[in-house]
Amino acid sequence: MCAKGFGQSQPTKIDKLIESAVRYCHKRHPEALDSIFDYLPVNLNQRVVTGILAALQKDIDTLSWFCGYMASEINRSEDNQKPYHPIAELSKTLIKSGMEPFTDFMPYPGCRIVILNSEKFESLPESVQAVVQQAFDIKESTGKGKRHKG
Repeated sequence: MCAKGFGQSQPTKIDKLIESAVRYCHKRHPEALDSIFDYLPVNLNQRVVTGILAALQKDIDTLSWFCGYMASEINRSEDNQKPYHPIAELSKTLIKSGMEPFTDFMPYPGCRIVILNSEKFESLPESVQAVVQQAFDIKESTGKGKRHKG
């Protein structure tokens, strides 16, 4: 058993939630993520999502899986066995092209993606834009510079 050092900061409750959420993402366990997100107030959910994004910044596969989860594409562990996850795959393509989830694009419930940064999207290679446009109907939203993919 290891003693805690005097004066060393202890992980906060939010740190522990983020650590658990990241572990659940790595394990591809949506039901466990639900157990976190379903019972927290919105402001704490936002902090957990921010922590997950920071922790998974270099793990594109897990980050794109998380985008699929957030878009309600992956609701149960059995969904991990499906051969194709359009939102997760599209998220991976956008991330690899330099777009940041929840900053430049947002996975949205109902298996949709909202482009938050139209200028950045339009600066992507035409081949990437074509993949997005073939996969989804593009609808201009009421917000300036936002486009829905769904």
